Amino acid sequence: MLERWFRRSLVGVDIGSRAIKVIEVEAQAPDRLRVIGVGSAETPPGALERGQVREPQLLARGIREALAQGKITQRRAALAVSAHLGFIRRLSFPRMPLKELRASIELQAERYIPFAHDGAVFDIHPLPSGDEQPEMSVVLAAAPRSTVTGLMTAARLAGLAAERVDLEPLALYRAAAATGQILPDGAVALVDLGASAAVISLFDAGVPVVSRVLDMPNLEQEARAEGTEEIFWDIRRSLEFALTQVSVPLSRVLVAGGVGGDDYLALSLAAYLRSFLANRLPGDFAVQPMRDPGDRVPLSHMLALGLSLPPELFT
Repeated sequence: MLERWFRRSLVGVDIGSRAIKVIEVEAQAPDRLRVIGVGSAETPPGALERGQVREPQLLARGIREALAQGKITQRRAALAVSAHLGFIRRLSFPRMPLKELRASIELQAERYIPFAHDGAVFDIHPLPSGDEQPEMSVVLAAAPRSTVTGLMTAARLAGLAAERVDLEPLALYRAAAATGQILPDGAVALVDLGASAAVISLFDAGVPVVSRVLDMPNLEQEARAEGTEEIFWDIRRSLEFALTQVSVPLSRVLVAGGVGGDDYLALSLAAYLRSFLANRLPGDFAVQPMRDPGDRVPLSHMLALGLSLPPELFT
């Protein structure tokens, strides 16, 4: 049953401030993927504002253009909530069935989710622990209900059936795992360089620990030399803080994204971080672009790749 599920393809839809990236992948195993189609299109001006859908019809048009550009006919899709709108937290509770825990969180949502008073959707994932432990640990992931509704409306207008709405850091981690660059028991930082923001996410043995969004203004070709130095400094400071939050050494910084699929930002950041952080980190520390070993997936489409992968592959 599960094997048949894994072989079904799914299109990941990454809606950025300037570009919409789509990819259809048939996943047979975490390291056995068949890329069926890759496409992109400009995000229509006015369709999106800081991750919130303002004009669903406009956004739907951009999604259709990206699908057509990639010659993708699949209509089952996974979408992502922008990192600065989503919320991830590790929590501990007295041991109880997950059904009861979900009901308890829903009744006290404002206690755990900062934007719950405006409406939120959430899910929980239990972390491994011994049965003798009096408490259980879970990862709580949440997003504003209005954000999820807007994304699903735009997808429906584009002719897609949204089967999953995910948070960007979680999807990007799955992409990193699929490229074979994750050490299961180590700490890894993921840096997603978008057109208007950089998302820095830290995972400790697969568990999200820190996620931070940094604005990235004025990164057009003529402004890169001046703009990148400031944003790279912010990223370095964020990683220095992240080093205090993990129980094991930070062994990898993986860089994804880049404007229009351009590797310039990723490669420049790699050189910058090596020069400032390498002497404080273990000998096997590396800063690398999040590369697909088969060069089937552009750096700009890594988030879309993670969306297209069923979470069940990694549990």
